[in-house]
Amino acid sequence: MIYMTIHTTHLRRCLPTVFKSGVLSATKVASRRLLTTETDVAPNFAFAFDIDGVLVRGAKPLAEGKKALKLLQEHKVPWVLLTNGGGKSEVDRVADLSEKLDIEISTKQFIQSHTPFRRLVDNYSKVLVVGGDVDTCRHVAEDYGFKHCTMSLDVIAAQRSIWPFHRFSPDELRHARSLSEDPFDAILVFNDSRDWGCDTQVIVDLLTSEGGKLGTKNSKLEQTLPIYFSNNDLLWANEYHLPRFGQGAFRTCIEKVFKDYTGRDLQATIIGKPYLFTYEYAHGVLNEWRQETFGYDGKLKRVYMVGDNPASDITGGNGYGWYSILVRTGVFKDGDKLDAAAKPKIVVDNVLEAVMHAIQNEIKLK
Repeated sequence: MIYMTIHTTHLRRCLPTVFKSGVLSATKVASRRLLTTETDVAPNFAFAFDIDGVLVRGAKPLAEGKKALKLLQEHKVPWVLLTNGGGKSEVDRVADLSEKLDIEISTKQFIQSHTPFRRLVDNYSKVLVVGGDVDTCRHVAEDYGFKHCTMSLDVIAAQRSIWPFHRFSPDELRHARSLSEDPFDAILVFNDSRDWGCDTQVIVDLLTSEGGKLGTKNSKLEQTLPIYFSNNDLLWANEYHLPRFGQGAFRTCIEKVFKDYTGRDLQATIIGKPYLFTYEYAHGVLNEWRQETFGYDGKLKRVYMVGDNPASDITGGNGYGWYSILVRTGVFKDGDKLDAAAKPKIVVDNVLEAVMHAIQNEIKLK
């Protein structure tokens, strides 16, 4: 695999017209050379973008992200958003991103970490939903089709002594629902836990219960329920200048506590980037989107994965055979050590430079 870095100065030499009258003058190059509906090349490639650290930084949109998406939208190049973020419904998240990035985004081109949980609806009836603000993820799970969704919030409201150090406010406890005596079938971690201590206690209680019945403990401390994590990001980027711990850190905590308590290794299913399941799902979504929206029936030859996290975006993209591009606007910093699986095709300053590099690559391959 070729591993290169590209800086703005190098891009200026390669694409002088891009910077002639501002970076959006790249559309002149694109429309003349490649990005036109009259060519048979444009439909054969597409993009998958991470969000945090690529298009936005915390709550703030990145200017290059707006320009990159508008460039592709204008020239009918398919793209999807593939993020390990979550905690809200796809409808709410897309509405928020559309406003921030000043571009219309469809829920059909948006895949967040827990979107593939939709495929589990027919497998489980009663689930413990973990993570997110108050009970937002409960509503997301119900929108997916899960019929009986319980949260740690409900458990604490029913019996405060289960975790007496909980941080739920009186207003949050008003969202609690009554508990049924039906056993749990599975544990689904939708988003980052807001109270690691409380969620860890409830999760481990259920994992070692008798057949999923809360308040019981099996004599061998065997794992009696499946547990799913929607992503494995140890780190993620927000407005703070250093990366923050994510759901992957919470998973590590659960595994360690479970191991120390039972002497057994936790058996968990992890989806999200970099796992194959999520990339297969995303590739299918991309093909459906390009066909439904643009009428592109031909084979998709290349997908450019643009991300800021080597461990998830780049490792996953490489593993699935996508063309990976790493940006410097998020988790990754120059000097970070990258193992072989996490080395991208190229490192660039921002997402717009990533798009321009991909366009240049398509011109060469034309």
